[in-house]
Amino acid sequence: MIEALVQTLETEAAGEALSALCSEAKTKAGREQIEVALGTHETLYALLETGTPKVRKNVYRLLGALENETDIPVLARALETETTLFAVPSLILALGNLGAEEVLCGYTVPASESPETDKHIAAIAAAYGKAMQQFDRVEAERLYRLPAAREILCCAPAGFAKELQEELDALGFAGKIAGDAVRITAADVARVYRATAMTEALLPIAARVPLDPAALAKAVGPCIGKRYRIELRGYLKDRAKLIERLKLRLDGVNAPSNYDCELRIVCHGEDADLYWKLWNVPDERYPWRVGTVPASIHPATASALVRYARKLVDAPPAVFDPFCGSGSLLFAAEAAFLTKGLLGVDCSAKAIAIARKNAEAAGSKARFVCRDILRFDSPRGAGLIVSNLPFGNRVGSHRENEALYARFVHKLPGLLSDGGAAVLYTADGKLLERLLKAESRLELAASFRTEAGGLKPVVFAVRKKGL
Repeated sequence: MIEALVQTLETEAAGEALSALCSEAKTKAGREQIEVALGTHETLYALLETGTPKVRKNVYRLLGALENETDIPVLARALETETTLFAVPSLILALGNLGAEEVLCGYTVPASESPETDKHIAAIAAAYGKAMQQFDRVEAERLYRLPAAREILCCAPAGFAKELQEELDALGFAGKIAGDAVRITAADVARVYRATAMTEALLPIAARVPLDPAALAKAVGPCIGKRYRIELRGYLKDRAKLIERLKLRLDGVNAPSNYDCELRIVCHGEDADLYWKLWNVPDERYPWRVGTVPASIHPATASALVRYARKLVDAPPAVFDPFCGSGSLLFAAEAAFLTKGLLGVDCSAKAIAIARKNAEAAGSKARFVCRDILRFDSPRGAGLIVSNLPFGNRVGSHRENEALYARFVHKLPGLLSDGGAAVLYTADGKLLERLLKAESRLELAASFRTEAGGLKPVVFAVRKKGL
């Protein structure tokens, strides 16, 4: 769908396509897919030169949502030349999202010249105030411990609760699995945030609270931080109205762009479960994550995946990633267990450059080679292969995967040492499963689904058969 919308940008229906892309850009997965489909932002820049005011407004909205700082000079020039007043608020908000404080500080909201322009000037002033508010930040006081031990719900990537439980146990927390999460009781939240296979930590407040502002506020009680934001999930009515009525009854300061805790409201019909999510806990789990590539695996999923993979082999393995991208899986493996070596291969020179910068930032011993895996031969096979394969939607296509996966699966046994194992992660699961089952030199040991930005990737555990 997103690829089709991007192709439509060069037609007369560009305005409608831009509006749809802005909706898709509300999620991280949507933004990643848009970036892949666009390749560069040159098409959007061209629309700023040739498009109608409505088109330009939607381009500003989309560039703001994509949050790519390289767009700042283009938007700064547009702020100097844009003459259509109703498009300016979107332009200002985009610059605010991109952190262009210097550009906005040099801007002056124009004076209204007639009653007809009063509404537009008021909208520009409101947008300017909202954008500048993002730069007026209060430094959050870092939180290392709670006043007393309390229940914490540590969330794992879907399907990996066991791996997170094992990591939390090693950190000294006796956790109990609850779906795709692990329940612990603790006060030392800084220690909790050493768990690399954890996506987030939530403090349960109450369950099945009626969706009434008074009942919600009573259940919430005192705000756990000085500044908060409200995250309302699964609510099907007037979201803005409920949030507005609720924040009038809560203590603390509602500061959606500068907060130290989040009030998470997860709705189930006419009632909801309530949680606090802390944002001011020191989180230094991924020092290697300096740069990423499109569709990079989530670092918590990378950690969980390698921990699952490690259980498939006995001795400390040499770890190999044949589609390494920015190196996430290798760095996660290096942090999780002893290895005999770490090697990543990718056909993208840009990805390898990013991986090497990440390795330098983390002091990693991982090595990276820019090569097509189908043309790469290793004198000694790897004990453990872990890889995030091209999904066929965010990167590549299903048709491209049919040829790539077939040749890779045929090559895979030769990349593994005797007794070696591989864990492969892909959204093109049916294709890969069929190919793995057809390869006589491999044994498909297990498979299960997980989740990634709305997609449902499959994890395959494979062993090399003995001679």
